[in-house]
Amino acid sequence: MHVLTGILGFAAVLFATVALQRSDGGFAGFFYPPAMLLIGVGPLFIAVISHTFGELWECVGELSRALRFSAASARAALREDLARFGAELRRGRPAEALAVAESASHDLLRLLAPLAVKQYSAEDLERTASAASYARVSTMKRHEDVLTALARVAPATGLVGTTLGLIALLKDLHNFEQLGPSMALALLCTLYGLVLANGLYQPLARLIHVRTVAAQEEARLITRALVLIGEGKPLADVRALFGESAGEAAPAADLAVG
Repeated sequence: MHVLTGILGFAAVLFATVALQRSDGGFAGFFYPPAMLLIGVGPLFIAVISHTFGELWECVGELSRALRFSAASARAALREDLARFGAELRRGRPAEALAVAESASHDLLRLLAPLAVKQYSAEDLERTASAASYARVSTMKRHEDVLTALARVAPATGLVGTTLGLIALLKDLHNFEQLGPSMALALLCTLYGLVLANGLYQPLARLIHVRTVAAQEEARLITRALVLIGEGKPLADVRALFGESAGEAAPAADLAVG
């Protein structure tokens, strides 16, 4: 269904672009409605051909999370959650440790922490973490691919508009009133396509890429931290994973553990 919708939608955009260009009486500045219609809407329908509506909606959600994402804040929150979880587990309070894990902001920590409480072996914990992390990162990369594809499609759609403009220009050489709109469509479609690809879609794809890389790093940190906690290592070793020196002052939770 989404394939047919994308094809018909893109065909309708092409038809509307040509009709609007022919009815446009002139050209003023860089804002030309026919070119804006083609480049603004055309790539979206092409994306509908390649991706389901559910995937596109999930991409919007992932992009929203990427816009709000801060690597430093996320890592600091993860460090605090792991420290609290480890402290409760060291006290011999598994129920409280699980409560800390369930309230954690990182979904992978919520998934893996119960395994540490159940005293899974390091190998089992690492295998589970690897599978869960792979699934999560693969989903994020698919969302990144949507925006990357739009960045590739936008200049190509601009070239389509340029071709339409040149055809109209050659067809209406005798009609001087149509030369301006035809030339505007030919040139501005290429301009809009390049600006949209390099000024919008690629930077947005880069935001998701940065969050994907951070998710991979966080997965490794969580896995190693839970292995250390499960082996009964000092919580200072867990903090050292995040770049804290062992000589820094221990939090109150660590002091209470003894």
